[in-house]
Amino acid sequence: MNELPPTLGSVVVALGGVVIERLADGRFAARSRPPPWLPELRRAGLDEDAPFALEDVFPFLSVFLPEAEEAWRRGPPARADSDFWTETDRRGNDIHLEATALRLEDKPLLVVMRNERLFHGNQKTLQRARELRITHDALMREIEQKDVLVHAIVHDLAAPLHSMMGVLSLLSEQRLTAPASEWIELGLQAATRQRELISEILDVFTAESDVSSSRALHGAALDEVLTEVISERAPVARSRDVRLELGAPVPPCRVIAERTRLFRVLTNLVDNALRYSPPGGVVQVSVVPQGTSIVVRVEDQGPGVAPEALPRLFEKLARGPDGAGTGLGLFFCRITVESWGGGIGYERREEGGARFWIHLNRSDGHGEAPLAR
Repeated sequence: MNELPPTLGSVVVALGGVVIERLADGRFAARSRPPPWLPELRRAGLDEDAPFALEDVFPFLSVFLPEAEEAWRRGPPARADSDFWTETDRRGNDIHLEATALRLEDKPLLVVMRNERLFHGNQKTLQRARELRITHDALMREIEQKDVLVHAIVHDLAAPLHSMMGVLSLLSEQRLTAPASEWIELGLQAATRQRELISEILDVFTAESDVSSSRALHGAALDEVLTEVISERAPVARSRDVRLELGAPVPPCRVIAERTRLFRVLTNLVDNALRYSPPGGVVQVSVVPQGTSIVVRVEDQGPGVAPEALPRLFEKLARGPDGAGTGLGLFFCRITVESWGGGIGYERREEGGARFWIHLNRSDGHGEAPLAR
């Protein structure tokens, strides 16, 4: 009898396993006493030391043999572990098994173990994974329903608003005396604010639902977007008697961002600066290269952000002590910029006023020496 060291064989049997050795002719032979579960399988030819074909006793392991052969060829400490498989004994009970191939004392061995605990642990893990998948699918369906609902609400709000703005615009072109013309102008201003609010709500919802959009990977031309923002908001600045200016000319550069949302982010920051700037003030937009990223600053000469509002400045529905704004604009800016791997922040200018900044990663492969923000 070609036995293993007694201690090893006893340990394997105590743990519910059996050691079998691959023979030179490709057959196998048991090298330890059979555990209690092995005779219950009613497999012929599995007598201790009697050669047998592996597929006759453990058919599942025939597909594992190539991996076992590689482990035997390489020798210690190489080993190979099979997947779990299940056998059914003569009483109809399931026996969950796993095998390990290794070389010990120059013998190619297979250790076949019964491992109910690990099997049931894996089953619990798989069950938990299925439950999480079901939860995930339910969540995605809920998000989809929410998406449809929000867009339906926005459409229902926007459609009559556009009609009202059209009627008010036509009336404003008529020769009307005060106070009718003033009322119409107030109505147009209120409708415009309502339209901006609807757009802001849709922006935030879209950004929350699609933060991983791959469109940002293609990059956006920052210089072109900034030029459009300054051009579009210039009439608003003039109506408030505020000078809106771009600092030094911005050289052509591309950043990791989605163009439409980048336009909205920069427009939100500029609009905030214009809203709080005093008449005769200046709002300046500047671009600072910073290593492999670009920092865009929007500075104004207003009162700045109240200290008590700073902790929640970029959170959803965060509003200042004066109650101004919707509490969505800066939140939209934050989640959008962060989804591109960038950042956003605020600091008070030494000379007074607010300075908001965003940093964006370059997508054109260029970079300059880092500058202080």
